[in-house]
Amino acid sequence: MTAPAWLEVLNETLDACRTHGRADLAERLRRRRDAPTGQTRLGVLGFPKQGKGYLLNAVLNAPVCAVGDAATPAVPTEIAYAPEPAATLVGRSRERIPVAVERLTGELGARPAGTLSRVEVGVPRELLSAGLVLVDTPPVGDPRSPRTAAALDFLAEADAVILVSDATAPLSAAELALARHVRTWCPHVVLALTKIDACPGWRAVAERDRAMLGEAGVDALVLPVSAVVRQAAAKAGDAELNARSGFPELLAWIAEQAARPHEQSRALLAAVGVRAAAAELVESLRDRVDAVAQDAGLGQAALLQRAQRRADDLRRQNTRWQNLLSDEITDLLSDAEYDLRERTRKIVNTIDRTFDEGDPAKVWDEFAPWLDNALAEAVDVNYTWLAERAEWIAQAVAACFGAQYDRALPDLRLDGSGLEYLDDVGRPKIEKFKIGQQAFTGLRGSYGGVLMFGLVTSLAGLPLINPISIGAGAAFAAKTIKDEGGMRLQRRQAVAKQAAQRHVDDVFLRFSKECRDAIRVVQRRLRDHFTGLAEELADELTHERETILAGTAERERRTGHIRREIDRLAALHQRAGELGTIAGRQQRRELSA
Repeated sequence: MTAPAWLEVLNETLDACRTHGRADLAERLRRRRDAPTGQTRLGVLGFPKQGKGYLLNAVLNAPVCAVGDAATPAVPTEIAYAPEPAATLVGRSRERIPVAVERLTGELGARPAGTLSRVEVGVPRELLSAGLVLVDTPPVGDPRSPRTAAALDFLAEADAVILVSDATAPLSAAELALARHVRTWCPHVVLALTKIDACPGWRAVAERDRAMLGEAGVDALVLPVSAVVRQAAAKAGDAELNARSGFPELLAWIAEQAARPHEQSRALLAAVGVRAAAAELVESLRDRVDAVAQDAGLGQAALLQRAQRRADDLRRQNTRWQNLLSDEITDLLSDAEYDLRERTRKIVNTIDRTFDEGDPAKVWDEFAPWLDNALAEAVDVNYTWLAERAEWIAQAVAACFGAQYDRALPDLRLDGSGLEYLDDVGRPKIEKFKIGQQAFTGLRGSYGGVLMFGLVTSLAGLPLINPISIGAGAAFAAKTIKDEGGMRLQRRQAVAKQAAQRHVDDVFLRFSKECRDAIRVVQRRLRDHFTGLAEELADELTHERETILAGTAERERRTGHIRREIDRLAALHQRAGELGTIAGRQQRRELSA
Protein backbone atom coordinates (compact mmCIF):
# COMPACT_ATOMS: atom_id res chain seq x y z
CA MET A 1 0.00 0.00 0.00
CA THR A 2 1.33 3.41 -1.00
CA ALA A 3 2.13 5.69 1.95
CA PRO A 4 0.21 8.98 2.03
CA ALA A 5 2.03 12.05 0.72
CA TRP A 6 2.01 13.79 4.09
CA LEU A 7 3.84 10.85 5.70
CA GLU A 8 6.59 11.03 3.08
CA VAL A 9 7.09 14.77 3.68
CA LEU A 10 7.02 14.30 7.45
CA ASN A 11 9.62 11.50 7.38
CA GLU A 12 11.93 13.54 5.17
CA THR A 13 11.67 16.52 7.52
CA LEU A 14 12.22 14.26 10.53
CA ASP A 15 15.46 12.95 8.95
CA ALA A 16 16.58 16.52 8.30
CA CYS A 17 16.00 17.40 11.96
CA ARG A 18 18.17 14.48 13.08
CA THR A 19 20.86 15.35 10.55
CA HIS A 20 21.13 18.92 11.83
CA GLY A 21 21.16 17.97 15.51
CA ARG A 22 17.60 19.01 16.39
CA ALA A 23 16.52 15.93 18.33
CA ASP A 24 13.72 17.94 19.98
CA LEU A 25 12.07 18.72 16.65
CA ALA A 26 12.62 15.16 15.45
CA GLU A 27 10.90 13.80 18.56
CA ARG A 28 7.89 16.08 18.04
CA LEU A 29 7.50 14.97 14.45
CA ARG A 30 7.93 11.31 15.44
CA ARG A 31 5.17 11.60 18.02
CA ARG A 32 2.97 13.38 15.48
CA ARG A 33 3.59 10.57 12.99
CA ASP A 34 2.97 7.78 15.53
CA ALA A 35 -0.05 9.39 17.23
CA PRO A 36 -2.88 6.88 17.73
CA THR A 37 -5.74 7.04 15.24
CA GLY A 38 -9.41 7.25 16.17
CA GLN A 39 -8.85 9.93 18.82
CA THR A 40 -9.12 13.70 18.89
CA ARG A 41 -6.78 15.07 21.53
CA LEU A 42 -7.78 18.53 22.70
CA GLY A 43 -5.41 20.21 25.16
CA VAL A 44 -6.09 23.04 27.61
CA LEU A 45 -3.07 25.34 28.17
CA GLY A 46 -2.60 28.44 30.25
CA PHE A 47 -0.63 30.21 32.92
CA PRO A 48 -1.36 29.60 36.62
CA LYS A 49 -4.51 30.97 38.28
CA GLN A 50 -6.36 31.58 35.02
CA GLY A 51 -9.28 29.19 35.75
CA LYS A 52 -8.12 26.25 33.60
CA GLY A 53 -9.37 23.59 36.04
CA TYR A 54 -12.73 25.34 36.56
CA LEU A 55 -13.13 25.53 32.77
CA LEU A 56 -12.66 21.78 32.25
CA ASN A 57 -14.92 20.89 35.17
CA ALA A 58 -17.58 23.15 33.70
CA VAL A 59 -17.17 21.61 30.24
CA LEU A 60 -17.72 18.12 31.69
CA ASN A 61 -20.13 19.10 34.49
CA ALA A 62 -17.95 16.98 36.78
CA PRO A 63 -15.28 17.80 39.42
CA VAL A 64 -12.46 16.10 37.53
CA CYS A 65 -9.61 18.64 37.73
CA ALA A 66 -7.96 20.19 40.79
CA VAL A 67 -9.10 23.77 41.41
CA GLY A 68 -8.47 26.53 43.91
CA ASP A 69 -5.68 25.81 46.38
CA ALA A 70 -5.51 22.10 45.53
CA ALA A 71 -2.18 20.80 44.29
CA THR A 72 -1.96 21.08 40.49
CA PRO A 73 -0.51 17.95 38.82
CA ALA A 74 2.95 18.37 37.27
CA VAL A 75 1.95 15.92 34.53
CA PRO A 76 -0.90 16.00 31.97
CA THR A 77 -4.31 14.68 32.98
CA GLU A 78 -6.05 12.88 30.08
CA ILE A 79 -9.85 12.75 30.35
CA ALA A 80 -11.63 10.26 28.09
CA TYR A 81 -14.95 8.43 27.96
CA ALA A 82 -15.67 5.55 30.39
CA PRO A 83 -18.96 3.92 31.38
CA GLU A 84 -18.13 4.54 35.04
CA PRO A 85 -15.93 7.20 36.66
CA ALA A 86 -12.35 5.90 37.04
CA ALA A 87 -8.84 7.24 37.43
CA THR A 88 -5.39 5.71 36.84
CA LEU A 89 -1.95 7.01 37.72
CA VAL A 90 0.63 6.06 35.05
CA GLY A 91 4.21 5.91 36.34
CA ARG A 92 7.48 6.63 34.56
CA SER A 93 7.99 2.89 34.16
CA ARG A 94 4.47 2.58 32.70
CA GLU A 95 3.05 0.93 35.79
CA ARG A 96 -0.65 1.67 36.23
CA ILE A 97 -2.17 2.44 39.63
CA PRO A 98 -6.00 2.64 39.81
CA VAL A 99 -7.43 5.20 42.27
CA ALA A 100 -10.91 6.45 43.07
CA VAL A 101 -11.81 9.68 41.29
CA GLU A 102 -12.81 11.39 44.52
CA ARG A 103 -9.39 10.57 46.02
CA LEU A 104 -7.42 11.63 42.94
CA THR A 105 -6.33 15.05 44.25
CA GLY A 106 -5.05 13.59 47.53
CA GLU A 107 -3.20 10.77 45.76
CA LEU A 108 -1.48 13.24 43.45
CA GLY A 109 -0.35 15.38 46.36
CA ALA A 110 1.12 12.33 48.12
CA ARG A 111 3.16 11.17 45.12
CA PRO A 112 6.87 12.20 44.97
CA ALA A 113 7.75 14.57 42.15
CA GLY A 114 8.93 12.90 38.96
CA THR A 115 7.34 9.51 39.58
CA LEU A 116 4.36 9.93 37.23
CA SER A 117 4.17 10.43 33.48
CA ARG A 118 0.43 11.19 33.20
CA VAL A 119 -2.98 10.78 34.84
CA GLU A 120 -5.86 9.07 33.03
CA VAL A 121 -9.43 9.84 34.04
CA GLY A 122 -12.57 8.28 32.60
CA VAL A 123 -16.04 9.83 32.93
CA PRO A 124 -19.40 8.87 31.32
CA ARG A 125 -19.94 11.98 29.15
CA GLU A 126 -21.51 11.92 25.70
CA LEU A 127 -19.14 14.70 24.60
CA LEU A 128 -16.25 12.24 24.94
CA SER A 129 -17.96 9.18 23.50
CA ALA A 130 -16.83 9.82 19.90
CA GLY A 131 -13.14 9.52 20.83
CA LEU A 132 -12.52 13.01 22.19
CA VAL A 133 -9.75 13.18 24.82
CA LEU A 134 -9.45 16.36 26.87
CA VAL A 135 -5.95 16.96 28.25
CA ASP A 136 -5.45 19.21 31.25
CA THR A 137 -1.80 20.27 30.91
CA PRO A 138 0.34 21.56 33.80
CA PRO A 139 0.36 25.36 34.08
CA VAL A 140 2.86 27.19 31.90
CA GLY A 141 5.39 29.31 33.78
CA ASP A 142 9.17 29.32 34.13
CA PRO A 143 10.62 28.05 30.79
CA ARG A 144 13.08 25.88 32.81
CA SER A 145 10.29 24.27 34.85
CA PRO A 146 9.39 20.60 34.20
CA ARG A 147 5.73 21.66 34.35
CA THR A 148 6.21 24.06 31.43
CA ALA A 149 8.11 21.43 29.47
CA ALA A 150 5.35 18.89 30.06
CA ALA A 151 2.70 21.39 28.92
CA LEU A 152 4.48 22.40 25.71
CA ASP A 153 5.51 18.82 25.00
CA PHE A 154 1.81 17.99 24.57
CA LEU A 155 1.74 20.05 21.35
CA ALA A 156 3.41 17.14 19.54
CA GLU A 157 0.15 15.17 19.89
CA ALA A 158 -2.50 17.91 20.06
CA ASP A 159 -5.28 18.04 17.46
CA ALA A 160 -6.66 21.27 18.93
CA VAL A 161 -5.85 23.59 21.83
CA ILE A 162 -7.86 25.78 24.17
CA LEU A 163 -5.76 28.63 25.50
CA VAL A 164 -7.05 29.97 28.83
CA SER A 165 -6.68 33.58 30.00
CA ASP A 166 -8.85 35.42 32.47
CA ALA A 167 -10.73 38.67 31.76
CA THR A 168 -9.01 40.70 34.48
CA ALA A 169 -6.49 42.10 31.95
CA PRO A 170 -5.61 41.81 28.26
CA LEU A 171 -3.10 39.20 27.14
CA SER A 172 0.38 39.68 28.56
CA ALA A 173 3.51 39.50 26.40
CA ALA A 174 4.20 35.98 27.71
CA GLU A 175 0.64 34.82 26.92
CA LEU A 176 0.87 36.31 23.44
CA ALA A 177 4.18 34.52 22.85
CA LEU A 178 2.58 31.28 24.05
CA ALA A 179 -0.32 31.79 21.63
CA ARG A 180 2.08 32.32 18.72
CA HIS A 181 4.02 29.18 19.63
CA VAL A 182 0.88 27.06 20.00
CA ARG A 183 -0.59 28.30 16.70
CA THR A 184 2.68 27.46 14.94
CA TRP A 185 2.34 23.79 15.92
CA CYS A 186 -1.44 23.38 16.03
CA PRO A 187 -3.93 24.60 13.37
CA HIS A 188 -7.03 24.72 15.60
CA VAL A 189 -6.76 27.14 18.53
CA VAL A 190 -9.33 29.03 20.57
CA LEU A 191 -8.83 31.51 23.40
CA ALA A 192 -11.23 30.96 26.31
CA LEU A 193 -11.59 34.24 28.22
CA THR A 194 -12.56 33.11 31.73
CA LYS A 195 -14.02 34.82 34.82
CA ILE A 196 -16.27 37.19 32.87
CA ASP A 197 -18.77 37.02 35.77
CA ALA A 198 -16.21 38.76 38.02
CA CYS A 199 -14.96 41.33 35.46
CA PRO A 200 -17.47 43.96 34.31
CA GLY A 201 -15.09 45.19 31.60
CA TRP A 202 -14.62 41.79 29.99
CA ARG A 203 -16.01 42.93 26.63
CA ALA A 204 -13.27 45.52 26.22
CA VAL A 205 -10.69 42.95 27.24
CA ALA A 206 -12.08 40.48 24.71
CA GLU A 207 -11.87 43.06 21.91
CA ARG A 208 -8.33 43.98 22.93
CA ASP A 209 -7.34 40.30 22.93
CA ARG A 210 -8.81 39.79 19.45
CA ALA A 211 -6.86 42.79 18.17
CA MET A 212 -3.61 41.62 19.78
CA LEU A 213 -3.99 38.11 18.35
CA GLY A 214 -4.70 39.54 14.92
CA GLU A 215 -1.65 41.81 15.06
CA ALA A 216 0.47 38.83 16.09
CA GLY A 217 -0.82 36.75 13.16
CA VAL A 218 -2.56 34.21 15.42
CA ASP A 219 -5.78 32.90 13.87
CA ALA A 220 -7.85 32.08 16.97
CA LEU A 221 -11.39 32.74 18.15
CA VAL A 222 -11.88 34.53 21.47
CA LEU A 223 -14.76 32.98 23.44
CA PRO A 224 -15.72 34.69 26.76
CA VAL A 225 -16.95 32.12 29.31
CA SER A 226 -17.87 31.86 32.99
CA ALA A 227 -17.49 28.52 34.76
CA VAL A 228 -19.39 29.85 37.77
CA VAL A 229 -22.43 30.77 35.65
CA ARG A 230 -22.20 27.46 33.78
CA GLN A 231 -22.25 25.43 36.98
CA ALA A 232 -25.12 27.49 38.37
CA ALA A 233 -27.07 26.95 35.14
CA ALA A 234 -26.41 23.21 35.25
CA LYS A 235 -27.55 23.03 38.86
CA ALA A 236 -30.73 25.00 38.16
CA GLY A 237 -31.37 23.51 34.71
CA ASP A 238 -31.60 27.07 33.32
CA ALA A 239 -30.94 27.13 29.55
CA GLU A 240 -30.91 30.94 29.38
CA LEU A 241 -28.35 31.18 32.19
CA ASN A 242 -26.30 28.53 30.42
CA ALA A 243 -26.32 30.60 27.23
CA ARG A 244 -25.08 33.61 29.21
CA SER A 245 -22.15 31.52 30.48
CA GLY A 246 -20.68 31.38 26.94
CA PHE A 247 -20.16 27.63 27.14
CA PRO A 248 -22.56 26.67 24.28
CA GLU A 249 -20.20 28.37 21.79
CA LEU A 250 -17.16 26.67 23.38
CA LEU A 251 -18.87 23.28 23.41
CA ALA A 252 -19.87 23.73 19.77
CA TRP A 253 -16.23 24.46 18.89
CA ILE A 254 -15.12 21.37 20.81
CA ALA A 255 -17.73 19.23 19.07
CA GLU A 256 -16.54 20.56 15.71
CA GLN A 257 -12.98 19.43 16.52
CA ALA A 258 -14.20 15.98 17.56
CA ALA A 259 -16.20 15.66 14.32
CA ARG A 260 -13.24 16.36 12.01
CA PRO A 261 -12.36 13.40 9.74
CA HIS A 262 -9.33 11.66 11.25
CA GLU A 263 -7.37 11.05 8.07
CA GLN A 264 -7.66 14.65 6.89
CA SER A 265 -6.86 15.83 10.43
CA ARG A 266 -3.69 13.75 10.50
CA ALA A 267 -2.62 15.16 7.14
CA LEU A 268 -3.33 18.74 8.24
CA LEU A 269 -1.58 18.31 11.60
CA ALA A 270 1.43 16.69 9.93
CA ALA A 271 1.61 19.57 7.44
CA VAL A 272 1.51 22.15 10.24
CA GLY A 273 4.18 20.27 12.21
CA VAL A 274 6.44 19.98 9.17
CA ARG A 275 6.10 23.69 8.43
CA ALA A 276 6.89 24.61 12.04
CA ALA A 277 9.93 22.31 12.22
CA ALA A 278 11.18 23.36 8.78
CA ALA A 279 10.87 27.03 9.71
CA GLU A 280 12.94 26.52 12.88
CA LEU A 281 15.57 24.54 10.97
CA VAL A 282 15.79 27.15 8.23
CA GLU A 283 16.23 29.89 10.81
CA SER A 284 19.09 28.04 12.52
CA LEU A 285 20.76 27.25 9.17
CA ARG A 286 20.50 30.88 8.11
CA ASP A 287 22.21 31.85 11.35
CA ARG A 288 25.03 29.48 10.43
CA VAL A 289 25.26 30.99 6.95
CA ASP A 290 25.42 34.46 8.50
CA ALA A 291 28.17 33.31 10.85
CA VAL A 292 30.16 31.87 7.95
CA ALA A 293 29.58 35.03 5.94
CA GLN A 294 30.72 37.15 8.87
CA ASP A 295 33.96 35.15 9.08
CA ALA A 296 34.40 35.51 5.35
CA GLY A 297 33.71 39.23 5.70
CA LEU A 298 36.93 39.64 7.62
CA GLY A 299 38.70 38.81 4.39
CA GLN A 300 41.67 36.56 3.80
CA ALA A 301 44.10 39.48 3.98
CA ALA A 302 42.75 40.58 7.36
CA LEU A 303 42.97 37.04 8.72
CA LEU A 304 46.53 36.66 7.47
CA GLN A 305 47.43 40.01 8.99
CA ARG A 306 46.00 38.88 12.30
CA ALA A 307 47.98 35.64 12.06
CA GLN A 308 51.15 37.63 11.35
CA ARG A 309 50.56 39.77 14.42
CA ARG A 310 50.17 36.60 16.47
CA ALA A 311 53.45 35.27 15.01
CA ASP A 312 55.24 38.50 16.01
CA ASP A 313 53.73 38.27 19.48
CA LEU A 314 54.87 34.66 19.74
CA ARG A 315 58.46 35.58 18.81
CA ARG A 316 58.54 38.35 21.41
CA GLN A 317 56.98 35.99 23.92
CA ASN A 318 59.66 33.36 23.27
CA THR A 319 62.44 35.90 23.73
CA ARG A 320 60.82 37.16 26.92
CA TRP A 321 60.43 33.78 28.63
CA GLN A 322 63.88 32.58 27.58
CA ASN A 323 65.54 35.71 28.95
CA LEU A 324 63.50 35.48 32.13
CA LEU A 325 64.43 31.82 32.66
CA SER A 326 68.13 32.51 32.06
CA ASP A 327 68.18 35.50 34.42
CA GLU A 328 66.29 33.71 37.17
CA ILE A 329 68.47 30.60 36.99
CA THR A 330 71.62 32.75 37.19
CA ASP A 331 70.21 34.57 40.20
CA LEU A 332 69.18 31.28 41.78
CA LEU A 333 72.68 29.84 41.42
CA SER A 334 74.16 32.88 43.13
CA ASP A 335 71.50 33.13 45.82
CA ALA A 336 71.58 29.42 46.66
CA GLU A 337 75.36 29.45 47.11
CA TYR A 338 75.19 32.64 49.16
CA ASP A 339 72.42 31.22 51.33
CA LEU A 340 74.40 28.05 52.07
CA ARG A 341 77.57 30.06 52.65
CA GLU A 342 75.78 32.38 55.06
CA ARG A 343 74.35 29.49 57.03
CA THR A 344 77.72 27.71 57.29
CA ARG A 345 79.43 30.99 58.23
CA LYS A 346 77.16 31.27 61.25
CA ILE A 347 78.06 27.70 62.19
CA VAL A 348 81.80 28.55 61.90
CA ASN A 349 81.32 31.57 64.16
CA THR A 350 79.70 29.32 66.74
CA ILE A 351 82.65 26.90 66.44
CA ASP A 352 85.13 29.72 67.13
CA ARG A 353 83.21 30.92 70.17
CA THR A 354 82.86 27.38 71.49
CA PHE A 355 86.56 26.56 71.34
CA ASP A 356 87.73 30.02 72.39
CA GLU A 357 85.90 29.45 75.64
CA GLY A 358 86.00 25.67 76.17
CA ASP A 359 88.46 22.81 76.28
CA PRO A 360 87.86 20.42 73.32
CA ALA A 361 88.84 17.52 75.54
CA LYS A 362 85.82 18.30 77.74
CA VAL A 363 83.19 19.65 75.30
CA TRP A 364 83.84 17.67 72.12
CA ASP A 365 81.43 14.85 72.90
CA GLU A 366 78.59 17.38 73.29
CA PHE A 367 79.79 19.62 70.46
CA ALA A 368 80.03 16.97 67.70
CA PRO A 369 76.27 16.03 67.62
CA TRP A 370 75.32 19.71 67.63
CA LEU A 371 77.59 20.39 64.65
CA ASP A 372 76.13 17.46 62.66
CA ASN A 373 72.55 18.61 63.39
CA ALA A 374 73.33 22.22 62.56
CA LEU A 375 74.85 21.30 59.20
CA ALA A 376 71.97 18.95 58.39
CA GLU A 377 69.44 21.69 59.17
CA ALA A 378 71.36 24.24 57.10
CA VAL A 379 71.47 21.91 54.08
CA ASP A 380 67.79 20.90 54.44
CA VAL A 381 66.56 24.51 54.74
CA ASN A 382 68.69 25.52 51.78
CA TYR A 383 67.29 22.68 49.68
CA THR A 384 63.69 23.47 50.67
CA TRP A 385 64.17 27.11 49.78
CA LEU A 386 65.69 26.04 46.46
CA ALA A 387 62.60 23.92 45.62
CA GLU A 388 60.21 26.78 46.48
CA ARG A 389 62.22 29.22 44.37
CA ALA A 390 62.13 26.76 41.46
CA GLU A 391 58.31 26.61 41.66
CA TRP A 392 58.15 30.40 41.68
CA ILE A 393 60.37 30.58 38.59
CA ALA A 394 58.12 28.08 36.79
CA GLN A 395 55.05 30.20 37.55
CA ALA A 396 56.82 33.40 36.46
CA VAL A 397 57.82 31.84 33.13
CA ALA A 398 54.30 30.43 32.62
CA ALA A 399 52.90 33.95 33.16
CA CYS A 400 54.80 35.07 30.04
CA PHE A 401 52.41 32.92 27.98
CA GLY A 402 49.30 34.53 29.52
CA ALA A 403 45.99 32.86 28.65
CA GLN A 404 47.74 30.56 26.16
CA TYR A 405 49.16 28.56 29.07
CA ASP A 406 46.46 26.00 29.84
CA ARG A 407 48.37 23.04 31.21
CA ALA A 408 49.95 21.88 34.45
CA LEU A 409 53.40 23.10 35.45
CA PRO A 410 56.23 20.58 35.00
CA ASP A 411 57.18 18.32 37.88
CA LEU A 412 60.07 20.06 39.65
CA ARG A 413 60.36 17.70 42.58
CA LEU A 414 64.12 17.31 43.19
CA ASP A 415 65.89 14.25 44.44
CA GLY A 416 66.78 14.22 48.13
CA SER A 417 69.55 16.49 49.36
CA GLY A 418 71.59 13.48 50.52
CA LEU A 419 71.36 14.25 54.22
CA GLU A 420 71.32 10.53 54.96
CA TYR A 421 74.80 10.26 53.47
CA LEU A 422 76.23 13.17 55.46
CA ASP A 423 79.41 12.05 57.28
CA ASP A 424 79.66 12.68 60.99
CA VAL A 425 82.40 15.08 62.09
CA GLY A 426 85.53 13.11 63.00
CA ARG A 427 87.09 13.52 66.42
CA PRO A 428 90.49 15.29 66.09
CA LYS A 429 93.65 14.07 67.85
CA ILE A 430 93.48 15.93 71.19
CA GLU A 431 96.47 15.32 73.47
CA LYS A 432 95.81 15.54 77.19
CA PHE A 433 98.27 16.96 79.82
CA LYS A 434 98.72 13.84 81.88
CA ILE A 435 100.07 13.61 85.49
CA GLY A 436 103.42 12.21 84.43
CA GLN A 437 103.86 14.99 81.87
CA GLN A 438 102.96 17.58 84.49
CA ALA A 439 105.52 16.10 86.97
CA PHE A 440 108.28 16.06 84.38
CA THR A 441 107.47 19.64 83.36
CA GLY A 442 107.47 20.72 87.03
CA LEU A 443 110.89 19.10 87.68
CA ARG A 444 112.31 20.80 84.64
CA GLY A 445 111.02 24.17 85.73
CA SER A 446 112.05 23.73 89.39
CA TYR A 447 115.70 23.02 88.47
CA GLY A 448 116.39 26.57 87.44
CA GLY A 449 114.74 28.03 90.56
CA VAL A 450 116.66 25.77 92.97
CA LEU A 451 119.96 26.44 91.21
CA MET A 452 119.52 30.20 90.89
CA PHE A 453 118.34 30.82 94.46
CA GLY A 454 120.78 28.22 95.91
CA LEU A 455 123.76 30.06 94.40
CA VAL A 456 122.47 33.42 95.70
CA THR A 457 121.93 32.06 99.23
CA SER A 458 125.32 30.31 99.18
CA LEU A 459 126.95 33.74 99.28
CA ALA A 460 125.33 34.12 102.66
CA GLY A 461 126.91 30.91 103.83
CA LEU A 462 123.87 28.71 103.28
CA PRO A 463 124.08 25.38 101.49
CA LEU A 464 122.90 25.06 97.81
CA ILE A 465 119.84 23.15 98.89
CA ASN A 466 118.07 25.18 101.54
CA PRO A 467 114.46 26.14 102.27
CA ILE A 468 114.67 29.30 100.15
CA SER A 469 115.99 27.50 97.08
CA ILE A 470 113.47 24.70 97.54
CA GLY A 471 110.55 27.23 97.79
CA ALA A 472 111.83 29.02 94.69
CA GLY A 473 112.02 25.69 92.86
CA ALA A 474 108.43 24.89 93.82
CA ALA A 475 107.23 28.28 92.59
CA PHE A 476 109.11 27.88 89.30
CA ALA A 477 107.66 24.37 88.92
CA ALA A 478 104.07 25.61 89.37
CA LYS A 479 104.63 28.45 86.87
CA THR A 480 106.08 26.10 84.32
CA ILE A 481 103.22 23.60 84.69
CA LYS A 482 100.63 26.39 84.28
CA ASP A 483 102.29 27.85 81.22
CA GLU A 484 102.68 24.44 79.61
CA GLY A 485 99.00 23.63 80.34
CA GLY A 486 97.90 26.90 78.71
CA MET A 487 99.93 26.27 75.59
CA ARG A 488 98.65 22.72 75.32
CA LEU A 489 95.02 24.03 75.67
CA GLN A 490 95.57 26.53 72.86
CA ARG A 491 96.97 23.77 70.64
CA ARG A 492 93.94 21.57 71.40
CA GLN A 493 91.55 24.47 70.63
CA ALA A 494 93.39 25.20 67.37
CA VAL A 495 93.28 21.52 66.35
CA ALA A 496 89.54 21.28 67.18
CA LYS A 497 88.74 24.48 65.28
CA GLN A 498 90.63 23.27 62.22
CA ALA A 499 88.91 19.88 62.31
CA ALA A 500 85.41 21.38 62.70
CA GLN A 501 86.00 24.11 60.09
CA ARG A 502 87.43 21.58 57.64
CA HIS A 503 84.31 19.43 58.11
CA VAL A 504 82.09 22.47 57.49
CA ASP A 505 84.06 23.32 54.34
CA ASP A 506 83.73 19.74 53.10
CA VAL A 507 79.97 19.83 53.62
CA PHE A 508 79.72 23.23 51.91
CA LEU A 509 81.71 22.11 48.86
CA ARG A 510 79.73 18.91 48.51
CA PHE A 511 76.26 20.40 48.87
CA SER A 512 76.96 23.56 46.91
CA LYS A 513 77.81 21.23 44.01
CA GLU A 514 74.57 19.32 44.58
CA CYS A 515 72.61 22.60 44.63
CA ARG A 516 74.16 23.68 41.34
CA ASP A 517 73.34 20.31 39.80
CA ALA A 518 69.75 20.51 41.08
CA ILE A 519 69.37 24.01 39.65
CA ARG A 520 70.64 22.81 36.28
CA VAL A 521 68.06 20.02 36.37
CA VAL A 522 65.35 22.59 37.05
CA GLN A 523 66.61 24.73 34.19
CA ARG A 524 66.57 21.81 31.74
CA ARG A 525 63.08 20.70 32.78
CA LEU A 526 61.64 24.19 32.45
CA ARG A 527 63.46 24.80 29.18
CA ASP A 528 62.20 21.56 27.64
CA HIS A 529 58.65 22.09 28.94
CA PHE A 530 58.24 25.65 27.70
CA THR A 531 60.12 25.01 24.48
CA GLY A 532 57.63 22.23 23.74
CA LEU A 533 54.75 24.60 24.48
CA ALA A 534 56.22 27.30 22.25
CA GLU A 535 56.62 24.76 19.44
CA GLU A 536 53.00 23.66 19.84
CA LEU A 537 51.82 27.27 19.64
CA ALA A 538 53.97 27.80 16.58
CA ASP A 539 52.51 24.66 14.97
CA GLU A 540 48.99 25.87 15.76
CA LEU A 541 49.78 29.21 14.18
CA THR A 542 51.20 27.52 11.11
CA HIS A 543 48.10 25.34 10.88
CA GLU A 544 45.92 28.41 11.28
CA ARG A 545 47.68 30.16 8.41
CA GLU A 546 47.29 27.08 6.24
CA THR A 547 43.63 26.89 7.21
CA ILE A 548 43.15 30.56 6.31
CA LEU A 549 44.73 30.00 2.93
CA ALA A 550 42.53 26.98 2.31
CA GLY A 551 39.51 28.40 4.13
CA THR A 552 37.91 30.36 1.32
CA ALA A 553 37.11 27.27 -0.73
CA GLU A 554 35.93 25.41 2.37
CA ARG A 555 33.67 28.30 3.39
CA GLU A 556 32.19 28.42 -0.07
CA ARG A 557 31.66 24.67 -0.06
CA ARG A 558 30.11 24.75 3.42
CA THR A 559 27.93 27.75 2.60
CA GLY A 560 26.76 26.11 -0.62
CA HIS A 561 25.82 22.94 1.26
CA ILE A 562 23.87 24.91 3.88
CA ARG A 563 22.08 26.92 1.21
CA ARG A 564 21.09 23.74 -0.58
CA GLU A 565 19.73 22.41 2.72
CA ILE A 566 17.78 25.65 3.18
CA ASP A 567 16.32 25.32 -0.31
CA ARG A 568 15.38 21.68 0.36
CA LEU A 569 13.70 22.59 3.65
CA ALA A 570 11.93 25.51 1.98
CA ALA A 571 10.60 23.07 -0.63
CA LEU A 572 9.41 20.76 2.16
CA HIS A 573 7.78 23.77 3.84
CA GLN A 574 5.97 24.62 0.59
CA ARG A 575 4.90 21.02 -0.05
CA ALA A 576 3.59 20.75 3.52
CA GLY A 577 1.62 23.97 2.99
CA GLU A 578 0.07 22.59 -0.19
CA LEU A 579 -0.80 19.29 1.50
CA GLY A 580 -2.26 21.20 4.46
CA THR A 581 -4.40 23.32 2.14
CA ILE A 582 -5.71 20.21 0.39
CA ALA A 583 -6.40 18.45 3.70
CA GLY A 584 -8.17 21.54 5.04
CA ARG A 585 -10.44 21.75 2.00
CA GLN A 586 -11.32 18.06 2.19
CA GLN A 587 -12.01 18.41 5.90
CA ARG A 588 -14.35 21.36 5.37
CA ARG A 589 -16.19 19.53 2.57
CA GLU A 590 -16.74 16.46 4.74
CA LEU A 591 -17.85 18.58 7.69
CA SER A 592 -20.34 20.49 5.56
CA ALA A 593 -21.59 17.23 4.04
